[in-house]
Amino acid sequence: MSKTYAEALKWASLLLTEHHVDPDGARYVMMNRANWTPSQLILHRQDVMPDASWQQFQADVARLAKFEPAQYITGVAPFFGAIFKVTPAVLIPRFETEELVDWVAKEQTAARTGLDLGTGSGAIGITLARQLPQVTMTLSDVSEAALAVAEQNAQSQHVQAQFVTSDLFSHLPGRFDFVVTNLPYIAPEETPVMDQSTLRYEPKLALFADHHGLALFERFIEALPAHLNDHGAAYLEFGYRQQPALQKLFAEKVPQAQVTFRQDMAGHPRMAKLQF
Repeated sequence: MSKTYAEALKWASLLLTEHHVDPDGARYVMMNRANWTPSQLILHRQDVMPDASWQQFQADVARLAKFEPAQYITGVAPFFGAIFKVTPAVLIPRFETEELVDWVAKEQTAARTGLDLGTGSGAIGITLARQLPQVTMTLSDVSEAALAVAEQNAQSQHVQAQFVTSDLFSHLPGRFDFVVTNLPYIAPEETPVMDQSTLRYEPKLALFADHHGLALFERFIEALPAHLNDHGAAYLEFGYRQQPALQKLFAEKVPQAQVTFRQDMAGHPRMAKLQF
């Protein structure tokens, strides 16, 4: 027997809480399946769900109870006012990364070429292509499956960009006015304290790096100067405990760069800019 949307959400909340899963995922899948805004969900709370919708919702909640991310269940995730396709081949875009994109977009208004290195779903590079229409954006990733998702997102958002399969800079011989990247930075030893949905379902290739999460930063910094135009800049996201190690790395490898660190909205140091 079908329930009202409000009853269905209450049922899902109780079940997911029992499984130690955040019940907000149920609201997310319900709104996305119905193509509703939060206000529309409130308006329809007392409506009886169609049988097919109730059956779908029960199936979705069963997947949520196994810690599967709601974004993978529905196949979409919001980022910077747009909806991006996501699959288990790509990380789910985080709201915190919007701050990095906003920083780049506000500063790079005179740029003509930009690189989103390790693009995943394309959230960073595609958003910057929209925000900076004068910039020719290149989006690269070592994963061909991830790059295919990014290309689909660019097509659906009518964004022009270049796509290159590359392990860091290995197949990117050119130079750019700016580079932006959200490299894997989680140390393997951090798995015991990680969110279960991330650990079980998101691609490990995009999450983990050796040497306490610094291995890819080390490779990136070594190659970066050869891939930036004069007076170019690089923007990075990193783990909130990594600033001291990165500060030392930057000073050793690129002492000519002017380094600026920024905190996220929660007050954690999470972003850096290297100006050459």
